[in-house]
Amino acid sequence: MSKKVLFDSHYYSAIMKEFGYSPLEFEPISFSLGKLTNDDLRRQWLCHMNGNIFAIAVQNGKRAIVTTGFGLSGIPHVGTLSQIIRALRLQQAGLPVQIILGDLDAYNGKNANLDCAQQLVSQYRAFIRNLGFNDSPPNSLRAQYESLTTLRTAYLIGHYMDDEMFSRTEEDLHEFYSNQGKVDSTMSYRRKLSLNLMIADFLELLMYGGFDAILITLGIDEHQYVNFGRETMQRIQADSTFPLSGRSYSAMYSGIIRGFHGYPKMSKSFPESGISVDMGAEDITRLIMNGEVVTEFPETNVVYQMISSVSLYDSERINEAYEECRKQSKSWSYIKSEYATHLHQLCQRWHER
Repeated sequence: MSKKVLFDSHYYSAIMKEFGYSPLEFEPISFSLGKLTNDDLRRQWLCHMNGNIFAIAVQNGKRAIVTTGFGLSGIPHVGTLSQIIRALRLQQAGLPVQIILGDLDAYNGKNANLDCAQQLVSQYRAFIRNLGFNDSPPNSLRAQYESLTTLRTAYLIGHYMDDEMFSRTEEDLHEFYSNQGKVDSTMSYRRKLSLNLMIADFLELLMYGGFDAILITLGIDEHQYVNFGRETMQRIQADSTFPLSGRSYSAMYSGIIRGFHGYPKMSKSFPESGISVDMGAEDITRLIMNGEVVTEFPETNVVYQMISSVSLYDSERINEAYEECRKQSKSWSYIKSEYATHLHQLCQRWHER
């Protein structure tokens, strides 16, 4: 029953509509990666762009790497933690992974204090390692400020960008953030610098990192960033100056983790929207047990979303949570209580050094 619901095309279209996207914009996941089966990937991600091409590159022994990252405008919340754990699952499946700590992105993109953003770098790095991430090459866990070569790449690829490309590129929730005074309302020069550097974080792997294929993993609300990078790469490929011929650029998108209190997603910019790593066990339990909004599909239920993407649970345990959430059974209440304890234990690793 669960597989029929989980992978039915009508169901997929309904989920995409629930998130506000046309199902024709993206493709449902139809491939495996390393030790992760097609079913495993669908539990963690919603859809992809050219992910099948990346999967073929992996199968053919090409040098392939997954890359993700996030801005350091505050301590991690559940949305950030989900990105880290998804990256960890891919690494444990046998894929090299790069995680970018966006200190400079926070500085220009979110107008964060530079000293504060850089102080967070060491905390984030320790936290990600405490969760089990291995940053030995070919894996990477680095801050943007640390890489002068990436800054050089950003300058070089800027040759292929224009103002129209920037104006088309907004995070889907940009208006929400700008109305709250968290980012510049327009595509200001400093926001362009931040976006330029983000694209360099991606393309440097293909231009100078020795990789044949990259897979970017971000939230679906950030897909315009990926599109910006794809257009930049296509323009570079039309030129013979840089070696990008025959290299592939793909993305895999996770769904938006809903926020508590009516927020469209959990964000560290809005502490009241969700759970952050410094919350106590009692507050976490209260939100998990009482903050759920029951939805038609478990994938849009905030508590199930967290269980599937912000836990170290195995596939069998996540499947059980899916079924009990769908039925809203008595067992679901027990699962939520157990998960609240598990999540608090994960958050406690933020304090370990």
